[in-house]
Amino acid sequence: MTNSTLNIVGEFTGEWTNKDGLIKHFEGLNKNILNVWLMEMSESQNFHQYVVNPTHKLVWINVEGFLLFLKWKASERGY
Repeated sequence: MTNSTLNIVGEFTGEWTNKDGLIKHFEGLNKNILNVWLMEMSESQNFHQYVVNPTHKLVWINVEGFLLFLKWKASERGY
């Protein structure tokens, strides 16, 4: 599964993808930094709902939530 749209009521709606899908979508993003950022998102009160880990190998990321995280991360660095 690369990209899909889920039709679930609540916060789990919109476009979801796996790590490979995000790496293809964001030029220059590599798996190492993505893993660090996903861990940061998972541990964040504001962004944990955008990362779903049903197993230790399987992860889905909400694309819109990931963009919000990137914007927040940039603002924290003064960009």
